[in-house]
Amino acid sequence: MDIRQLSYFVAIAKTQNYSHAAKSLFVSQPALKQSISKMEDELNTQLFIYHNHRLHLTEIGKMLLERGEPLVQEFNQLVIDIQNKSKQEKQSLTIGVTFLTMLQFIDQISRFIRKNPSVDVRIVQEGSMKLQHLLVQEKIDIGILSFPQVEQNIIIDPIGINHSSYGACLVVTKDHPLASQKSATFKDIKDSNIVSLSENFALGELTKKRCRELGISNQIILIHDDFEILLHSLNKLNAVTILPKELEEFSCSINNIVWIPIQDVQSQHKQGLAYCKNMAYNSLLVNQFIEAIKHQ
Repeated sequence: MDIRQLSYFVAIAKTQNYSHAAKSLFVSQPALKQSISKMEDELNTQLFIYHNHRLHLTEIGKMLLERGEPLVQEFNQLVIDIQNKSKQEKQSLTIGVTFLTMLQFIDQISRFIRKNPSVDVRIVQEGSMKLQHLLVQEKIDIGILSFPQVEQNIIIDPIGINHSSYGACLVVTKDHPLASQKSATFKDIKDSNIVSLSENFALGELTKKRCRELGISNQIILIHDDFEILLHSLNKLNAVTILPKELEEFSCSINNIVWIPIQDVQSQHKQGLAYCKNMAYNSLLVNQFIEAIKHQ
């Protein structure tokens, strides 16, 4: 006699009917009858007597129900507890990316997800500065973002592969006075309207800082986190913007713009994998993700 047979017996005893028990157990009546017959053979006793269109328990059947039902209930609860525990222990990883690093590392992230089907992966897209704050607040586990580092309680490791940095560009429309220049400086935009990434982004923070130094902060007329909105606003607002050079290939649908390298700031802005210094609570999974990004 096993737990399945015992659970069948309990269901039949409760309903006093093979048909009703079969429906509740999602098995066929012949299967139930065969299971009870096998039990009776193994126990060498009769468990049910059929009378007045109902199944009635024999004395031994009553004893088996009294002592067997708690066993079935305990076993069912054990299964439920194990399943709940398994759900609770399922690992999760929240990855922070910028719109640039998401585009650059989508293949590596996708491969990591495919190779780790038991990991619940969530992706948060924000600017590098915002992602550093989210790391400290433990709202993300790891970020793929750019320097500079503004939070002390995090570590940013250089990625060490092709997409380890990006260049800053001045983006203007083709009919803008600066469009013919091979390179530009922040001083060149002193007479232009400026649309900028927000302070959540390293370039947004840099744009704000340099405009403040040049006394042209009032010329920033639009701040937004979506680079495509900034690009589409250039013509309508007669403005310029500062964006990563690497986004040029992803903006091919916008034809009337020119990307000009900026020379008076650090030419390449480094990117890295950022995580909290005290990431021990999830360190193994974070390290696995780091290795996947660095070596794929």
